[in-house]
Amino acid sequence: MKLEIIISIFAVLVLGSIPYTANGQLSDIADHVVINEIDINPPGDDSKTISEWVEIFNPTNEEVDIGGWQIASTTILKKTFTIADGTIIKSGQFFTYSYQSVWFTDLGERVELRDASGNVIDETPTITDLHNDFTSWQRLYDGFGTNSPDDWKFVTSTAGSTNGKIIIGEDGDTSVSISVSSDKTNYLFDETATISGTVSKQIFQEKPFFHQQTVDIVVSGPNYYKTISLYPNMFLEYDTSLKLQKVLGVSGGIYVVSVSYGDVNIETQFSVSDEIFDIQQIEQAALTITTDKESYLPGETATIFAETSEIIPFEGLKFQVINPNGIKIYEGTLFPTTTISAVRGGELNANPDAQFSTTIFIDTVSPTYGIYTIIAQYSTQAAISTFEVTEDVKENKMISLSTDKPAYGLGETVIISGRLNNLYIASLDLEILQTGLALSTDPVGSGSLDPVPLGTLKILDAVRLAGDSTFGYEFTIPNNPDRLGDYRVTVSKDIGQETVFFKVVENPEAFVATSVQFSISTNKVVYDVGDRMVVFGNVADQTARSSFEVPVVSISITTEDGRPLEIIGLPEGGKRLSTSGISVGYEFTGIPDSGGNFRVEAPLTASFFPPGTYQVKAIYDNGKLSTSTLFSVVDPLDIGKLFSLQLNKEVFGFGEKVILEGIVPNVSQGVGITITLIKPDGDTDIFGALADNSRFTWDWETPLYEKKSTVYNERVVSLSNYGIYQVVIKSDAVSKTVFFKVSPNPEEDTLEIAPLQVTTEKAIYNAGETLTVLGSAIKRQQGMEGLVVPDRAKIIISSGKFPFEQIFDSSVYLDTGGNFKSSFVLPVTIFKDGNYKVTAIYQEIRAETMFTVNNEYLIGGDAPLTLLLNTDKDEYALGETVHISGRPSKLVYLENIVVTVIHEDELQITCGSFICGRSGSVSSRVAPSQSGSFTFDYEIPISDDAKGKYEIIADTEFGVYSIFFVVTDKLLIVPGEQEPTSLAKRITEKFNRIPDSFVSISVTEKIFDGVEMLPRVLQGSLLTPVRGEEANVNIKISTEDGTCIIGQESDCLVTDSTRGPGAIYKIVEIDGVNYKVRYSGIDARLEKFTILPESSDGNLLDSTWNVEVIKDDQPSRLYYKITYVLPE
Repeated sequence: MKLEIIISIFAVLVLGSIPYTANGQLSDIADHVVINEIDINPPGDDSKTISEWVEIFNPTNEEVDIGGWQIASTTILKKTFTIADGTIIKSGQFFTYSYQSVWFTDLGERVELRDASGNVIDETPTITDLHNDFTSWQRLYDGFGTNSPDDWKFVTSTAGSTNGKIIIGEDGDTSVSISVSSDKTNYLFDETATISGTVSKQIFQEKPFFHQQTVDIVVSGPNYYKTISLYPNMFLEYDTSLKLQKVLGVSGGIYVVSVSYGDVNIETQFSVSDEIFDIQQIEQAALTITTDKESYLPGETATIFAETSEIIPFEGLKFQVINPNGIKIYEGTLFPTTTISAVRGGELNANPDAQFSTTIFIDTVSPTYGIYTIIAQYSTQAAISTFEVTEDVKENKMISLSTDKPAYGLGETVIISGRLNNLYIASLDLEILQTGLALSTDPVGSGSLDPVPLGTLKILDAVRLAGDSTFGYEFTIPNNPDRLGDYRVTVSKDIGQETVFFKVVENPEAFVATSVQFSISTNKVVYDVGDRMVVFGNVADQTARSSFEVPVVSISITTEDGRPLEIIGLPEGGKRLSTSGISVGYEFTGIPDSGGNFRVEAPLTASFFPPGTYQVKAIYDNGKLSTSTLFSVVDPLDIGKLFSLQLNKEVFGFGEKVILEGIVPNVSQGVGITITLIKPDGDTDIFGALADNSRFTWDWETPLYEKKSTVYNERVVSLSNYGIYQVVIKSDAVSKTVFFKVSPNPEEDTLEIAPLQVTTEKAIYNAGETLTVLGSAIKRQQGMEGLVVPDRAKIIISSGKFPFEQIFDSSVYLDTGGNFKSSFVLPVTIFKDGNYKVTAIYQEIRAETMFTVNNEYLIGGDAPLTLLLNTDKDEYALGETVHISGRPSKLVYLENIVVTVIHEDELQITCGSFICGRSGSVSSRVAPSQSGSFTFDYEIPISDDAKGKYEIIADTEFGVYSIFFVVTDKLLIVPGEQEPTSLAKRITEKFNRIPDSFVSISVTEKIFDGVEMLPRVLQGSLLTPVRGEEANVNIKISTEDGTCIIGQESDCLVTDSTRGPGAIYKIVEIDGVNYKVRYSGIDARLEKFTILPESSDGNLLDSTWNVEVIKDDQPSRLYYKITYVLPE
């Protein structure tokens, strides 16, 4: 019994160590005779010798009769070689054939292996060989084939012998690592050396027969050579021992232990002697190659540097330079030099004797732009590097000048760069001048003009031009508050000059450049009688005059009713103000500095500035530019007045500061004041302020860019945060409201407050459609105590003709922003052709608007019943949406209508005036309205396959009707949010005809033409070319962590078509983010999917999407594309 137990345990151990081969790797070996290797351009002249050859290989386990088979060229020459009858190729055997001179072409060749019946058994991908050497196209491994161009490699030929066998691990992973060490590094004679190590996994060789791979150890030393083969144990370890006795042939010296396992090799060494001494491990020689710059322009000289860790006597470094078209443009041999010490990226090497260098000229005659490759070979060492040749783009002006940033902080370095276009001189003069210190808003009480600042920064220097006429200059801003302000950089010579400006500010990260040409402000919005007022501003683009005269800013002050302030002036020739004085306007003059800044100051005396509101108006260059601002003067001793509120202006642009100052009478010191900001979309923000001597101040910055919020503008609903903002100020006793406006054109826009507005979503409606009424009102302030019933607006729909008979009415509540909305169905039997009126009533205030109804239904009569089918236009671009609408000619009840959109392509047959079949069609069941009208939207894919003619078929209860439209190759550019200088656009990257079963798609932000763009949409389709195999070929999409998004498994988020009533997407949550997923479903010849964020302004996060094609050996083609948009 005990013996039986021992045997059982032993059997378990033996069986447990037997590995299983990954099925995926076994299926990668072809089950038929293949073209294993081919050289279409061997060394020499192919037209004079028969030197081109093809190697075929039998990866099967049986002999194959290949008599009568053919090896055929399929391009240009189409020469075909026939194998002799009776030729048998055994399992694992190689045959090599040559035919005639110039059997194949060197460019774009594809070779087929056909059986005796002419059937294609195997074929190569489209290959090119322009090297005229011993390199050939060969499969990665003997018989390896997944029907992908990636199955082939272009390396040194191995005609008539193996290309390599597939070595696989237990889990199918081809990566393996090993380690080796000896128990000591130095041994004495008669000791025993133990060599041990580990492997990362067990690997196995499949061909020519299946067996476990051995660990092969070679020990070599002085007149000594020994090989050892062993298997790793169940713990993936191996070890062996070596007796170091002189009688066994061991001599004193250094011994190298080389261990190989599969395709991986590793070495170590030890010493044997009569006494112990240290040895230095030999490092594997390495070669690196680089250039002095990463990119060049035509006409520049590129310097190539190379280094090696081991100099080989009398050996030269061979190098080649290949242009982007694969053409060799330079080659040569270099020998070590000691004249070069460093290159881009730091020190080139620590051994100056191990350096190579040379230079190449970037051709200016028909230059080729793109990535160039440098290939270097030094004995057994090899290295590859690249550089780029870019097009020399010049601005259409004499001198280009720029700084790396528009604003800097104290202590930062300013980098100035530029170029002299279409000309070369040795140097240019450079001037850096601090044109204006940061303006102080504190009154100085020394007159109307700000004192001239002392100690401005000024640098005079010269910049030398490089060979391509570019130049650069750097300087550091002193860390001194006096250096805050505006700066001007000027480069000049007799040929001309160029100027650029930058600013030095306290917080450059928060700096936002303003696009306002002319601005003016006061240091406060509300002044006490007797205060000093400071008026300051900026002229962004000053007018230059040939006389060097500086245009000035004329500043005048008017009262709230527009009456200008006047003083008594003495005219020319007058003697006394009391007798000769005349009334003149109270005006100031501001002189802009070099940065456009100006500043004036004036006292607000009680006799000249009584309490009230005043306007400051500034005019530049005799009316070329003008602007204005408001301020108030109050008497701090007069506390009997009501609320006094003052905004710095009424209309603002993006990124501007709204300043509100007010006086709240009879409020204790430190009492809180509630400030409520109501935005155009109804969103509400609440702020607070503390009263200080009955005064308070509040500021708020307008948005920096346009956001998507619903406001109402005339006949359409637009998406914007432009509009009228309401500010409600409340204390314990009273409240007051002020308004301001955010506009895209604040210089010309005005604030107009209408207590009630009403409009319709469209100006013209068809009978049977839904009328949408939109409106807004200034809400009445209501208390919060007791039962508060919100006010409602009443909407009346009536005839547009006298006596204006009422048809509908409703009452609606206003949202927090004062907006309201209501919808009404326009029955066909009630609303005839004509005009109708909408009346809105709120708090006894009335507002009206008109709309038109178009009714084309036939009521009664003998006319036949037909379907009126329409599209919004006849021709569309890729990516556009086709708006399909229809209705019966008479008022009838329809339960449903089936709308089918068919694309006419090469797989379909055109039968006269319509397209036969339904291949590639999109069908949907549409529910008509009560009047029988319906709409349907079809989105045209952004793909070359989507071009052509389409037919729309509507299947109704009383007949089938169709119309056509055409899709052209013009891609629709969808504009996003506007930037200062250009419209946002989208760019699409496409990847076509991928036969692989697994594709990893990396989705990250990218740079296109220097512009950063973010991924927005991932779309793809899987084509099954063989009809009848649709059910056996399906797609699975998962995230990097293994979450299944689309697939047939039960745990996938989407398992079937997402198309349903009124929806084509399904919302799924991935890593906490909602995505819209569209999927066509299984059992389709063309499976389609789309993944995009649910948010309309969102983007795909940086991620990896794994696409797996679930199939056996069926052919398939995967197409996918990634759409990128500009960041918002």
